[in-house]
Amino acid sequence: MSDQNTIDGAFQTLSDIQREAASWGDGALMLLAGPGSGKTRVLTSRVARLFANEPAAKWRILALTFTTRAADEMRSRIEQLAPDAVGRLYVGTFHAFACEILRQSGSHIGVQTDFKIYSNPGDRELLLAEALRAADLNLGEPLSKAFPVLDGLRDRLAGPDNCLRFFADPDRGTRFAAAYQAYVDHLARENALDFPAILYMAHKLFTDFPLMAERYRRTYRYISLDEFQDTNLAQYAFVRALTGDVYKNVFVVADDDQVIYQWNGASPQRLQQFAKDYEPAILQMPTNYRCPSEVVEMANRLVANNRLRTANKQPLLSGKAMPTVPDRVRVFEFDEDSDEAVGIAADIKARHGYAAGNVVVIARTKAILQATQEELGKRGIQAQIAQRRDSFASVPYQWLHTSLQVANRRSDEREFKNFVEIGNAMWGFELDTAQLVARAKSTNGDLLRTWAKATTDLPLSPFGAEIIPIVRSDLAERSDFQRYLRAANAALAAAAPTLLEEHPSVDEDARAWKDLYKEIIGAVGRTAPLEAFLQELDLRSKEPPLEAGVIPLLTIHGSKGNEFDHVYLLGLAEDVLPSFQSKKQGDNSPQLEEERRNCFVAITRCMETLTLSRAKSYKGWTKLPSRFLAEMGI
Repeated sequence: MSDQNTIDGAFQTLSDIQREAASWGDGALMLLAGPGSGKTRVLTSRVARLFANEPAAKWRILALTFTTRAADEMRSRIEQLAPDAVGRLYVGTFHAFACEILRQSGSHIGVQTDFKIYSNPGDRELLLAEALRAADLNLGEPLSKAFPVLDGLRDRLAGPDNCLRFFADPDRGTRFAAAYQAYVDHLARENALDFPAILYMAHKLFTDFPLMAERYRRTYRYISLDEFQDTNLAQYAFVRALTGDVYKNVFVVADDDQVIYQWNGASPQRLQQFAKDYEPAILQMPTNYRCPSEVVEMANRLVANNRLRTANKQPLLSGKAMPTVPDRVRVFEFDEDSDEAVGIAADIKARHGYAAGNVVVIARTKAILQATQEELGKRGIQAQIAQRRDSFASVPYQWLHTSLQVANRRSDEREFKNFVEIGNAMWGFELDTAQLVARAKSTNGDLLRTWAKATTDLPLSPFGAEIIPIVRSDLAERSDFQRYLRAANAALAAAAPTLLEEHPSVDEDARAWKDLYKEIIGAVGRTAPLEAFLQELDLRSKEPPLEAGVIPLLTIHGSKGNEFDHVYLLGLAEDVLPSFQSKKQGDNSPQLEEERRNCFVAITRCMETLTLSRAKSYKGWTKLPSRFLAEMGI
């Protein structure tokens, strides 16, 4: 029996086509990998093999994917197979790698090493409001509606000086161009980036300074791109700027049947563009080792109705031997959407019990998930709707985060104000931010040291007596953030039982922080500077991991990249899945084809059983069965 934790052992477990892909060396390759086809094993085995072939070489390998979870999983697997190669490997998301580049070389375009990332929508709105006020501008529409426009411009690599062509109304375009300029100027003054600006600025660095791109090209001999079908224009342009016209060692894994991010700029045509630009060899991995054969057949019938697909693409093949049973795939029909939530919750309890194990509920909308969560709760079954958190939910962990930010940017008055206000609420202080800022400016300008000195004689709670001294010693004076975090986390863990009453979310944040710390250290290393740690933290969701026995309730987009024994897909009704908006675009529209791909992605998450459901009425409106049911042969 082979040891799958060795390179040779891993290769022995691969099929012939998987082994051919994993053995790929120089030159461009497009690997068309269907759901459940083992693409992660192929990617990790290939990277490990490349290192093993030239263990003494200096070149590195770059592997990019779309989620931090996928990157962490890939890094961990490669480290198992080739532990000596860790120093020659970068695995991360597009945005994490762009941050790495900007930390190293961003000063050429005015981005300093300790740049701050604003990912919270509320923070971004506040910054835009300040920028408009300072420039005496009026956008003429709610600021909350401005960011889809501004983000869309950045994703199209359009700056303030060349964005007018994207507006049908010249007056609106002029207002937005001025607001856009004021906003980026405001960010630049603070040495800050928001999320869309990260790739925009990294692309700008490579295009303004081509020798920088050449430097990274020489460093990374091989580039792997996972989930390539999800790339938008900015991400693809970033890769093109990095590789140039000559470099061809690009290995992409893609599936145009799983393009579900058209709203974010992804397109099935991106694969055609890659084929034109890189002239890759093409391999197909159609065998699905995850799903029951019945589901594989349903998925093939469904997606065959799409026209925007790669020519000569092979249908999925079933690679999982399972006995045929009558209830492998079930379809439920209910009168009302409320009945659907009740019926699904009752079925989960009857079929899987209180400890529901590897069960997931998937739906197109969160409204359906919320109703199902409520009904599961009535039956004593814990369920949680997955949702990204850009900030910690509890005051203690918000303070921990902002204390690191102030330690990293000691003259940042905005972050310091946040730090003081949260600290006052947490410790019962009455410190005045303006007075502390004035005091710092009259001395060395170090806001954190000024705060530390101001708290010296203040009365402290038992918990404060644990935390405040280590802020003074390890952050304010010694700047040893790792030592500070170890001590602060130990103090937080010890105080958690007493903190819960006042801060109910502290236990969730504690679980989130435990995973985040481990993952970030894995990504940037134990010796990484504080700015690298914080930038990686700002890119990641602060959502706590699910506790054992809790059923995840996922949108279709949130389910991508996961697999579960038992999948419940709800809301298979016209105007729900497919959505009303997609239907308005026409039966053969790209939008409706994406809805079909949404359904394809959802059903191919299952490993054992699939339950589909619909109601005849949603929110009081009668709905026909989803066309996708008939297309699947149901």
